[in-house]
Amino acid sequence: MEFDGDIARKTGSPSLLAVEAIKTQRAGEIGRSSGLFYVPKVISFDAGAGVLEFERLRGLVTLFDLAVKKDPRLFELLEKTGRALAAIHRQLVLPDEVKHELPPEWMGPADENVFIHGDLASINVCFHEPSRGLVILDWSAAPIMGRTPTFGSRFFDILWFACCIFRDVPAKRLLSWDAETMTDTFIRGYANASSEDKLSRFPDYLSKIYRLQRRKIRYLARRRSPVKAALYIFYQLFMYARLHTFLQNYKL
Repeated sequence: MEFDGDIARKTGSPSLLAVEAIKTQRAGEIGRSSGLFYVPKVISFDAGAGVLEFERLRGLVTLFDLAVKKDPRLFELLEKTGRALAAIHRQLVLPDEVKHELPPEWMGPADENVFIHGDLASINVCFHEPSRGLVILDWSAAPIMGRTPTFGSRFFDILWFACCIFRDVPAKRLLSWDAETMTDTFIRGYANASSEDKLSRFPDYLSKIYRLQRRKIRYLARRRSPVKAALYIFYQLFMYARLHTFLQNYKL
């Protein structure tokens, strides 16, 4: 992503950017109608050049940064993020030509599958200081999933966000990072905006998200020097154990 005045510009595969443009526009409509969140507007899309331009919002602070600073607004925003995701799952509909399924293990019964955000993480959800509102960014799927999926189990988005909260801990905050309360606040926000039966199959996806979390940790470790990778794996194993304990015992 590069910035040019009031424009945020992304370049890449035209086919992937076309999907992101459509998702961004549809999600923006849901955000405006629900009043729960805002999505930066698509300004233009040049399929030939592979360039997608968005409205640039100034004054954004990610939920990750708020968590690092222990900002008192964090938990209200996490609960609102849960409600916003429930609205997205309930209302987002994309054309058949951009309906790309998650891997088979992340596909559930017909009434459980929804159009997804795909990379919901604390760095992609922001607080907009000027408007005091929630902003959700980056409507392409997570790189580890190939950036292509748009449709699958609602539990992918829910559990991916939970994993990011545990995994994104700064090393210096390892013991004071209250990932459990942050995750619980987010999930309860989702549950309060959705019927309980929508979350009844929560345990069925735990082994799948554990495998994905381990895969992501290995991927991130390989991007570091040997010494930093060893330290990273050490504290991520600690956080992985906390994630496992939290999810195995979690009850709404």
